[in-house]
Amino acid sequence: MTTVVQVRMKENTIEQLDKLQRKVHAPSRSDAVRRAVEISDMLVNAVEHGDRVIIEDKNGKQRQLLISGLNR
Repeated sequence: MTTVVQVRMKENTIEQLDKLQRKVHAPSRSDAVRRAVEISDMLVNAVEHGDRVIIEDKNGKQRQLLISGLNR
């Protein structure tokens, strides 16, 4: 079952969404939003369970991803 949701977004957010859609090869904006929600949910759940989200660049340098409202 699906539910239609209407969302107002600023132009720069639409540009970010379109860029994300291209980068993840999503067939539609809706699919790109679904993927973004799934990823956000995984990250939030990890942080809520006490995990840290670490990003490692190609040179091995690591940094912690801080999620607004969750990390303290």
